[in-house]
Amino acid sequence: MGHEGSMRILLVDDEEIVHQTLGPYLRDSGHLVDNAYEGVAALKLIEVNNYDLALIDIRMPGMDGLSILSEIREIRPELSVIMITGHGNMEIVIQALRSGAVDFLAKPVKLFELDAVLEKSTRIHYLRQGQRHLRETIKGIQTSEDTRLRNRRMVGKSKAMTEVNRQIRLAIKAQCETILISGETGTGKEVVAREIHFKGEEDTKPFIAVSCPALPETLIESELFGHVKGAFTGAAMDKAGYFELADGGTLFLDEIADLSSSAQAKFLRVLETRKLRRIGGSKEIDVNIRVIAATNTPMEKLVESKKFRKDLFYRLNVFTINLLPLRERRLDIIPLAKHFLSTYLIGRRLPINDFSKKAKDSLINYDFPGNARELRNTVERAAILCQTSLIEPTHLNLPKALRNTPADSCRLNEEQARQIILDALEKAKWNRRQAAKNLNIPYSSLRYKLKKFNIS
Repeated sequence: MGHEGSMRILLVDDEEIVHQTLGPYLRDSGHLVDNAYEGVAALKLIEVNNYDLALIDIRMPGMDGLSILSEIREIRPELSVIMITGHGNMEIVIQALRSGAVDFLAKPVKLFELDAVLEKSTRIHYLRQGQRHLRETIKGIQTSEDTRLRNRRMVGKSKAMTEVNRQIRLAIKAQCETILISGETGTGKEVVAREIHFKGEEDTKPFIAVSCPALPETLIESELFGHVKGAFTGAAMDKAGYFELADGGTLFLDEIADLSSSAQAKFLRVLETRKLRRIGGSKEIDVNIRVIAATNTPMEKLVESKKFRKDLFYRLNVFTINLLPLRERRLDIIPLAKHFLSTYLIGRRLPINDFSKKAKDSLINYDFPGNARELRNTVERAAILCQTSLIEPTHLNLPKALRNTPADSCRLNEEQARQIILDALEKAKWNRRQAAKNLNIPYSSLRYKLKKFNIS
């Protein structure tokens, strides 16, 4: 490309007069122009040069324009092609447009008509350039994210985790296009989704993770399905949605139950047809993606209360992976804790090499309402506080009020734990965050207990 607004153009015509008239005009307009007088020479130039636009005469001796267009679609499908015809044969023009030409010009070429098609081609060029830049950006982000998450893998030796790993292998082998992952917050639903994607796909294919609750309510459909320019106030340009950005790879939709009823209907159609329409658009776009949805809410209950479409649930529920909470697979706590510790220690000069026996007992006998996410945060905090080779219970700083006693001792029953929370809420005048602070537990842990004990 030259200066802003310029393109590199290949002009293909067997008539010298066309090169003498159109070539200088295009150059004066700021474009870079190469010339070819027949098809073979044109294709050789296209193979070695990165052209933005080709102007090609339909009728030429030897290889005609339609044959050149067909070859271009094979070697450079992204190249915009404008056909030039001097014979007024609309059937050939229509055939060229159906074969992928973006426009046509009739001989003798009028300069104002040339300007019009160049303006259109420039818009197409910058749109494709933007899409290419977006794909490269996503690929870069994906590579960075994969590197950042390289140690977030499936860890555990419980029967439950052995079964999850078996289901992951089945999903990959069967190339499941739709998967539903259920489990409490923090159990590792996205880790499972990434495991399925990166063990079953090439690294270059996109993995797009979307948190449904984080999508702006008024823009959910636009974010997921995209929109065309002018579709609504503020839609200043065409925009691809997450479904298009994930084309060829995996789209992970976390907390799928938070989608609006309208978005659910469109989502169902995409699952059924693997086609979508951008908001305000009429063109159907094919998408080849694996969809992995996740939920921390029992979907059957949402279907019964009509908060979630029954037909969409059936479509999602083709293959389901259920993740048990950490308190129900305590055999995984220490392997996970060691994994999080070794991951955190990478690149840090800390003297820590393990947990003490008492620290391990404390970890095993704590319920971890925040599941693996809470465990990771607990381990990282302990690593910061610890100045010796072993992490001790004091470094873990687990909430005393809701921590289980060792397995050979008497544990708090639900009524006792419920009363402790009620007392804390009363003392804090029902300020939940203050109550969590007084109890010395994470706010997420208190929210989990409030839900568990039906305290509102």
